[in-house]
Amino acid sequence: MATQLELSGYSNEKKILAQRFRRGGKWVYTIALPLNLVPSHLPVPDPDNKLPGNRRVERRRAEKFGEYWRKKDKRVAPPLLLDTTYPLSSADNFEVLYEVGGVEVGVLRLPHNMAAEVEILDGQHRTLGWAIALQDIADETKRARTSLLGSREAGDEIGIATWQSKVDGLAIEQKRFEQEYASLEIMEGVTEEDHKQLFTDIAVNARGITKSITTSFDRRSKLNRVAMDVAESIDILDGRVDFEKDRVTGKNENFISASNLVDIVRHVAVGIDGRMTVGRESRMKDSAIAEMVELFFAALVSSFDELKGLSEDEVGPVEIRSSSLLGSVTILRVLSGAYHSIAVDISDDSHPFVTEVGDKRARQLFADLNGHMGFPIEPGWFDTGYFDDETSKAPSSRSQHLKSLSSDIANWQGGNSPF
Repeated sequence: MATQLELSGYSNEKKILAQRFRRGGKWVYTIALPLNLVPSHLPVPDPDNKLPGNRRVERRRAEKFGEYWRKKDKRVAPPLLLDTTYPLSSADNFEVLYEVGGVEVGVLRLPHNMAAEVEILDGQHRTLGWAIALQDIADETKRARTSLLGSREAGDEIGIATWQSKVDGLAIEQKRFEQEYASLEIMEGVTEEDHKQLFTDIAVNARGITKSITTSFDRRSKLNRVAMDVAESIDILDGRVDFEKDRVTGKNENFISASNLVDIVRHVAVGIDGRMTVGRESRMKDSAIAEMVELFFAALVSSFDELKGLSEDEVGPVEIRSSSLLGSVTILRVLSGAYHSIAVDISDDSHPFVTEVGDKRARQLFADLNGHMGFPIEPGWFDTGYFDDETSKAPSSRSQHLKSLSSDIANWQGGNSPF
């Protein structure tokens, strides 16, 4: 009878020592993972394709962390925060050895494809940085060995000594990655929507996170939810909203940013200077707000040639920004505020709606402005006092100026525009 061998390479699981405890009603597992196993055990972020539920990573930032880890003798890094839907707490996956004060210590069985089962909540750049550093060490080792073989074949003693020293040094560095550990915290039972919310909770106070990223992940805000929904349901917005940056300028192929869209949703729903109070959050239905926003954009597209062309892919956002006021987010905001003043009834904010008469008046006003949005701006715009000079491509975005210009435009209805 053949001897049965147990080889780890054929196993469907990995056994590691872990602690677990409860936090926020969920099991959290803490493990120490050798750094050389990070690329095989965790999802490695791709700078060109962001992981679901996370923001895009910056390769240079990750490379700098990898360089720091390779060059500094004294190194430190906080734990990586992960989550998963995988049932780690099932009896088959966690064997408790002992328990102290609510913390259980035991053997955790991880799936062989762990990298596909977990998501990174915090630590994308550290994960990528370690992966890049390990790949660099492997590449440098391969080149050094190749040069060492060449020196040996040529009988170059100096070359042999030089390249052998290089190979030995890289072997020591590789060994260090095998002997140093990353701390991992894995939260069990986290859905994709939960992940997005947790990511926002962690990152909202971090330096550099944009309002647009917060908009795409934070579903607790009614305005954010509606903005995310209409970004897909409205043709002119679908595929043209930037969910990474707060400002769309220059060669950016998007029409507006997610944070811009939230502002427009708010202006349509409660006015140019209105607030989505706690009471309105509870009374106003998402669907009612979305319908009003859809009608506003429908009015824009039906009235302005530039936006009709954009919706039909005859012209792009970059061209509109270079030739028309309609490429200005500030103009879109004041138009949304004017639309609210003319067409939206929120006397009962539990049932807000667009009046048929108001919608017709707003569409006629927008039609009157059609053909007068190009550059350089016409005197009628400059005379409002909200443009710095005749070469301006957008009005002032100060709150008081937004309110005043929106009111002025609303008063242009009925054939009173200066054009």
